[in-house]
Amino acid sequence: MSEVIPKLFRINTGSCNGCDVEFVATAFVDKFQLETLGVELVNDVKDANLLVITGPLTARSESFLKNTLTKLKKPFVVVGIGTCSVSCGIFRDSYAINGPIDKFVEVDVNVAGCPPRPQSIAEGIAKGIKVLEQKMNGEATPKAIDTIFKDFSAPDSFRGRMSLNEENCTACRTCEIVCPSNAIEISSTGDGWFVHKIWHNSCCFCGNCAYFCPTGAIFSTNSFDTAKLQSEKFSDVNVGYIDYKKCSSCGDRYMPPSKGLLSKAYTHDDVTKLNEKICPKCRKEANFKRMYA
Repeated sequence: MSEVIPKLFRINTGSCNGCDVEFVATAFVDKFQLETLGVELVNDVKDANLLVITGPLTARSESFLKNTLTKLKKPFVVVGIGTCSVSCGIFRDSYAINGPIDKFVEVDVNVAGCPPRPQSIAEGIAKGIKVLEQKMNGEATPKAIDTIFKDFSAPDSFRGRMSLNEENCTACRTCEIVCPSNAIEISSTGDGWFVHKIWHNSCCFCGNCAYFCPTGAIFSTNSFDTAKLQSEKFSDVNVGYIDYKKCSSCGDRYMPPSKGLLSKAYTHDDVTKLNEKICPKCRKEANFKRMYA
């Protein structure tokens, strides 16, 4: 196996510069360990074999990207930094956007986030180097690569990947409506279940969903590991299942009161008796009979 010297060149195809600032921190702050990968930053794309791209690819940047790609020597690897490069994020429906970048170039590694943490960018570059080694030695590109940097961590207060507490979710669609990047989808299976999906390749970590959720079902974690191979782009999804119960009295499907709603409506601890296995209509009838029969 021949030695591979990763020569990195970065271009911006219309980002807000948030990802570029984080990339600079990644490249020049020792604790992010990029120097341990043997990366050489080059000033001319003709010398590069590792292309890092930030931005969603604006219409004005398309020709610039295409021209850059013609100057690269093969084989090379492309690493997309930031949610915009992966899925265009909050700009996906803009008239000024022609991306994402994988419409015009074969992307090898994606690092979602708005912006990603330097640790995640370093992880993405490390995985990109692994793919470059495979390509330069004529080997097949792996379908998955284990985490390279094992000792990276984020503080508990860090707003990272979103997650869902299914017990608190009522499939009200509030999170889906307020998500600016269309990263949340709630659909019905038709047989009493709702499927709640969070697409991490589109999430911009804004926290709108958690802020507006009436039951506290959706929340941010301090997990920041978003560096994925292109083959994993659409599989990095948080999936939750919300069950519409069957009323023990009439048999109709209904959404039982969630623990999140009950804890807000009742201050005392013993609320289990309120969460009966009957629908609101039957509960009203039962209460009426108990009071007036």
